[in-house]
Amino acid sequence: MNRLLRTGDSGHTASWCRPLLLAFWTLVLASCGGSGSGNQTNTNTAPTITTQPQNQTVTVGATATFSVVATGTGPLTYQWVKNSTAIGGATSASYTTPATVSGDNGSSFAVTVSNVAGSQTSSAATLTVNGASGVSVTLSPRRTAVTTRVGQSFTAAVSGTANTGVTWSVDGTAGGSAAVGTISSAGVYSPPATAGTHTVTATSVANTAVSANASVAVTDLTGVTTQRYDNSRDGQNLQEYALGSSVLSTAGAFGKVFTCAIGDGPVYSQPLYVANLAIGGGTHNVVFVATQQNSVYAFDADASPCITYWHMTLEPAGSTPTPNNGNQGDSDLNGPYGIFGTPVIDLTTGVLYAVASTLDNGTNFNYRLHAISLATGVERTGAPVVITASVPMTSGTLTFDPSVHMQRPGLLLSGSTVYVAFGSYGDANTYFGWIMGYDKTALTQTGVFNTAPNSSESTGAAIWMAGAGPAADSSGNLFFSSANGPFNITGLPPAAPANSFGDTLVKLTSGLAVSDFFTPADQASLDSGDLDLGSAGVMLLPDAAGSVTHPHLAIAADKESNLYMVDRDSPGQYNGVTNTNVQTVTVNGSGGGITTGFFTTASYWNGNVYAGAVGDNVKRYPISNAHLATTAATQSTDSYGYPGVNVVISAGGSGATAGIAWALDTNASGTATSGASGTGPAILRAYDATALGTALWSSSTLSADKCGNAVKFVVPTVANGKVYVVGTNQLTVYGLLP
Repeated sequence: MNRLLRTGDSGHTASWCRPLLLAFWTLVLASCGGSGSGNQTNTNTAPTITTQPQNQTVTVGATATFSVVATGTGPLTYQWVKNSTAIGGATSASYTTPATVSGDNGSSFAVTVSNVAGSQTSSAATLTVNGASGVSVTLSPRRTAVTTRVGQSFTAAVSGTANTGVTWSVDGTAGGSAAVGTISSAGVYSPPATAGTHTVTATSVANTAVSANASVAVTDLTGVTTQRYDNSRDGQNLQEYALGSSVLSTAGAFGKVFTCAIGDGPVYSQPLYVANLAIGGGTHNVVFVATQQNSVYAFDADASPCITYWHMTLEPAGSTPTPNNGNQGDSDLNGPYGIFGTPVIDLTTGVLYAVASTLDNGTNFNYRLHAISLATGVERTGAPVVITASVPMTSGTLTFDPSVHMQRPGLLLSGSTVYVAFGSYGDANTYFGWIMGYDKTALTQTGVFNTAPNSSESTGAAIWMAGAGPAADSSGNLFFSSANGPFNITGLPPAAPANSFGDTLVKLTSGLAVSDFFTPADQASLDSGDLDLGSAGVMLLPDAAGSVTHPHLAIAADKESNLYMVDRDSPGQYNGVTNTNVQTVTVNGSGGGITTGFFTTASYWNGNVYAGAVGDNVKRYPISNAHLATTAATQSTDSYGYPGVNVVISAGGSGATAGIAWALDTNASGTATSGASGTGPAILRAYDATALGTALWSSSTLSADKCGNAVKFVVPTVANGKVYVVGTNQLTVYGLLP
């Protein structure tokens, strides 16, 4: 090749050939990987990290930046990892996190630097995330009561930081569980299927050391469907988990939460309650109120302000409630006679039964048994039915006269039968005590009982019991007390004309045949002095209060301030010399007048009988082995005028050792046996059920808690963290304050 490039004898390269020669050798050297001076080496350098990422500390919500410095043949590439997981898009020499959360605390960050010659991974840097200072969390409501199917929405307010997020837990479990209830990210709590108490916690994302708690009481109570809570008429709700002494004794924790207007005057019937009812396009808890104007209201039991789902008037066209005048006049009561006896609810069929009194077309008096839908208030097919009855006399037939009888006792649903009892308008007219039974489905009459069909007196042993309904045991036997009237029973079965049961506790079969009875030895004086045994209802005690000899007991009361404990299997019948019942306890020495003694029914809880006679305190009498203590173990410091006080007990479970005794003072009802008196608000009080001297709460303490004007004989309804009290033109609802 060199020979081809040479010219002439001098051995020098021609000038025009030099550029070509240079290009040629350059091409040869490049193709051989050399530089033109012997063997050549690769000069690419792998990355070397000269400055490692550093630990970072930030406040939650801030960002953190990690950086690395590396040398080596370019280009260099970067991939950052968090806790060994590659971070998408983090491919620069520095990485800035999103706004940090408490969960980022302790995370490690590293980076791998790479080029064509190799790679190197940095040491890990740790991120410390501190909670924000000055952060606070407020949770609303702070306490609540729910049923197993109607939950609660909570709201968490976070202040002191721009990051207002929270995480939710129930009893320390994030998001809750089926056993304790679950809570969504939006704070909606769904209760478990079982009763109990739980704690909902909202924890700040900005500072996990800051949180707020709310207490949740879950009840499995399906409803208060009859007067005095159950067919035993024992006045206790053992499925109340929200209302304990700690809540009631804490200022601002319990009070009046809302009212519902009732434009119908006084309400004498007890409010009834149904949980988890399909109504109004959803599932709601509902309270039902029946009035003297023959109205029935369905109110949302929890909503404030009050929501009315439906309002029905149970009267045929051309009818009015029976007026309070003439033969029907009674100064002991305010307003007309519409619905007085507390209705009864059948949860299995979703039906409410009520008896309405009407004056039809201005001339005819009638009572009708109504059966209406809980969901809509619409009358069931075949309802209502006009109430009629008759019983044989020694001469002829005695026919029920709706113009002189008052449907005062609460209705009873036992088995498949609805029982309706009647007394009188005061002591006017010639009246009797009646009980009729009706098949709950067909509304056909199944039985009739009259207390004194052959009475020679103008009074015939009315059944009124200050509004208490007849009681029933698990075998379907009925128990009630009759008021003053004739008594002449000589044996069983009673044979006319010796079949008058004045001032007597009567036991009937489910078919309304007399099974047994107890009559006080001083019946004649009770009758002549209007000191009737029937001024209070009959309460059936649980078997735990009995003995081997007397396993099944009941308690009745009279205007002489006596509590009569009887054996339900063998009540004692009558002895004109001495009482033949198990035991008689006199609670005070002020009995003996027509407005003294008992106009309220005794209650039971946890081995104790509770009583509130006229002019007396609420008293607790221990009972064991069929023996009732003769003196009270404890009593309230408050005393109660006429008509005494109905006491009901709430507790969280059948085995609970702590309970609340609720007492409703209705002395300012404006009515008394002697005529009208001044009116004013009822007063609801709560006592420790074991230590009645410990007053926990009273509606008279704060003006904001004032109750509606009082109506005598009213029984408060305690259900799902609330207490429902009827009065004049108003339902007052007390409950947990948010």
